[in-house]
Amino acid sequence: MRTAPPVPVPIPVSVAALACAALLAATATACGPGSAGAAAQRTPSASAPAPDPLAGRDPAAVLRSAYEQTESADSKEATFQRTIGARQIRADLSFEGDGSCWGRVTVFRAGTGEVLMEDGRLSFRGDAGFLKDHFGDAPVKAPDTEDGWFDVRPADPSVAHLLALCKEGYPSRAFPAERTGIHREPDTYQNGKPVAVFTSKGPGGVQLIDHVLLEGEPYLVKHWQRGGADAGSAEYRTVRRSGSPAGGASRAGAAPAVSQAPSTLDG
Repeated sequence: MRTAPPVPVPIPVSVAALACAALLAATATACGPGSAGAAAQRTPSASAPAPDPLAGRDPAAVLRSAYEQTESADSKEATFQRTIGARQIRADLSFEGDGSCWGRVTVFRAGTGEVLMEDGRLSFRGDAGFLKDHFGDAPVKAPDTEDGWFDVRPADPSVAHLLALCKEGYPSRAFPAERTGIHREPDTYQNGKPVAVFTSKGPGGVQLIDHVLLEGEPYLVKHWQRGGADAGSAEYRTVRRSGSPAGGASRAGAAPAVSQAPSTLDG
């Protein structure tokens, strides 16, 4: 004979309610009508977007302030790509104080050199192609220092392109007075940081594009000019004031003598 299956013993309602409450606490699973809504209330909502620090401000005033703030910083490091006359140039430069400028300069299809501007004196040195680009068909004169530096008066027209690069450290002086139609475009990201994008027109109708940092000080972080005699871009990689975190622009040895400027030609 088969044994009859055991008859289920009814569980008291109060015990079932306790079991359901325990399961809900352990798993946050719905357990009865209305529990889904309660669980939803415990779900964190999406974080609200950060407020726009430039909201309601005049785009022209914001852009000019960004240029001025960037210029007045104690140190800057920047990369420039410029067309100056017949030369296409890339320069990785550091700036400090009110006039010091040094770094690596590459003249495309010519060569690579270094430039140092300090105390009103401009100096440069470079490989054979860089020197030929400077001296042209004239004989290359002997350098002024044992390690190959040439000292040149800043007024010398032969170094006007190098002097123009050092002036890039002072962007507000290059802010076109004739700049028109300044308009803020949708924001974007540069190097992982949010930036405001501004477009405008410069002298002769050239197109200008500027990126302004949206976190912390509203520094200028990138500038393009499309068209015109000074077409190119400027990207300010670091901008610091006194008291900023360590790692600002500085030269090895920190000595102002041209002969002790660091070499970047060896990589």
